[in-house]
Amino acid sequence: MNLQVAVNQISTLFIIMFIGLIAKKVKLIDKASEKSMSNILLYIALPALMLSSANISYDSNTLPNMMQVFYVTLIQYFAVIVFANITAKLLKFKFPLSGAYINLLTFANVGFMGFPIANAFFGPAGLLYATVANLLFNIFQWTYAILVISKKGRIDIKRLFNIGTISAVLTITIFLLHIKLPFIIQNALDLTGKMTTPISMILIGSFIADLDSIKSFFDWRVITIAVFKLLLIPFTVAIALNALGVNHTVISICVLMAAMPSASTNAILAKQFDAEAAFTSVAVFVTTLLFLLSLPLVIFVLTNFILK
Repeated sequence: MNLQVAVNQISTLFIIMFIGLIAKKVKLIDKASEKSMSNILLYIALPALMLSSANISYDSNTLPNMMQVFYVTLIQYFAVIVFANITAKLLKFKFPLSGAYINLLTFANVGFMGFPIANAFFGPAGLLYATVANLLFNIFQWTYAILVISKKGRIDIKRLFNIGTISAVLTITIFLLHIKLPFIIQNALDLTGKMTTPISMILIGSFIADLDSIKSFFDWRVITIAVFKLLLIPFTVAIALNALGVNHTVISICVLMAAMPSASTNAILAKQFDAEAAFTSVAVFVTTLLFLLSLPLVIFVLTNFILK
């Protein structure tokens, strides 16, 4: 990963975030338009972006890399879950705070932010790798995440059949079977998918604009989550994969996905199950805001000390 390219891509994304922040402050964006843009992003742009990435030309390393990303991401989920459960007990968090804490550490924003960043750094191939990570994200979030914050402790299997999971499965299927979509359909998916980056960054900037109290930064629990989520976990992934001799592409993708802030769906689930929704929302906002500082640091360390 070229540091200068990374700096340029990050700067571009941050400028678009800033545009979203200003738009919210001057009331060009309100709650209703945020919801509409979120729906367009989640149900139209992101699925189109995933599906368009399946029709790329690829080399002999692409499929092995996808499999490695799958295995690494799977192991990472189990490792983070164990770490989150242990630290939740050490920090003496009680239910439902413990569940909210575990989910905030475990589930990163691999769709909303991960896809645009993977696309910016690695192009269509990066999207394929991110799609694998997103498939596992959906499986774990709609099973384990609900289990740890639900008072009834029941998993709703029907939740697995959502647009994210279905799109991910279709994308991987099209790629593996070498299915070539008609040019008109492929072109439509490409154009629609290109909306993902600007819409997602504008929305994130808009969400950050709602963080109107500096006191949120001084909650030690939120700071702990931010340090673990944005620094400790991605650096641990980078060091472990490098020690195991994993190739640089897989390391870069897995570290970038691990470095994403806590997923906004954590707040949605917390509200749905009455499990520390206010605290979870603040933690999502703060990790997203601090991500503006942590991502350049992660990229710098990854480029200069890991991928040498």
